[in-house]
Amino acid sequence: MSTPNGEQARATPDVSVVVIGRNEGNRLELALRSALDASPRVVYVDSASTDESAALARSLGVSVVELSSDAPMSAARGRNAGFSWLQCQGPSAYVQFLDGDCILEPGWVRAGARRLGADPTIGVLAGRLRERRRERNVYHRLADMEWNEPAGDVESTGGIMMVRSVAWERAGGMNPEIKAGEELDFCLRVREAGWRVVRGPEPMASHEIDIAGFEEWWRRAERGGISYAEGWWRRRRVRDARPVLSALFWGGALPVASLALAVPTFGLSLTLLAGYPQMWWRVRRHRLERGDNEHDARLYALFCVLAKGAEFSGIWKFARRLAGSGSSKPCYTGPNR
Repeated sequence: MSTPNGEQARATPDVSVVVIGRNEGNRLELALRSALDASPRVVYVDSASTDESAALARSLGVSVVELSSDAPMSAARGRNAGFSWLQCQGPSAYVQFLDGDCILEPGWVRAGARRLGADPTIGVLAGRLRERRRERNVYHRLADMEWNEPAGDVESTGGIMMVRSVAWERAGGMNPEIKAGEELDFCLRVREAGWRVVRGPEPMASHEIDIAGFEEWWRRAERGGISYAEGWWRRRRVRDARPVLSALFWGGALPVASLALAVPTFGLSLTLLAGYPQMWWRVRRHRLERGDNEHDARLYALFCVLAKGAEFSGIWKFARRLAGSGSSKPCYTGPNR
């Protein structure tokens, strides 16, 4: 890798990088070094790590913002803090956001800045995200397939993205109260403000999901259900209700009804469970059309079926939390709207 003052950094002086993390260990050093290779202006935002993350960043010459414990930690809060810190130092035209478990691909920041400079209609830009150790286990393989989205205008890019600073400001940044799915909420407000959200085909970064077993995968899928439920609750859009209704039907209503009615229907209700193989077949066919091989397509389809149960669990947990809090907060619109 080149130094922070190397050729690539000089070629992209108008791009700053915000890296967020919490107890990322050795992965953080790789993330920070890739950021330093991409830009001379890098800030690391630490979410109350108990390891030496902040000290590591400082040892590399990276500015550090340590979030206080007076408010809940979230990725959105970290990104907001990083952007605000950069603005105080002198604004950049574009900001690249990076998680502490990711490594920027050489040349991405320069390519992304060129594209944003050439097309003022784009507010948020991302490239291809890959899973670093794809062959470690099925969960890493699934993640790599999940990251592999088609290029073009998209609804959301995920948290690893390059943002036009003025688009970030006018959208009001990210909602720090959202624990999962904050990127979708932010990208929605960017589009409402008049910009496009685009995914390009260029390699952007590699990711380390570090999932070793089914229980960890299940918890991650549960967070997806929480994200669906919170997204619908905050925005009240019909399109946001679709994944919620899908999880409620496939993960809850269908299996419960099939089993509960088994005795009075003399087992006929169990035929409803044939819907799961049909779902598996449809997802498998879609992944094959996307270019996956047969083994990957089958694997992805199986876990899509299993994820419905986890998503249902996540929606249930969100509903219980909401009922317990008695909250009726309106949709976040950002400080500038």
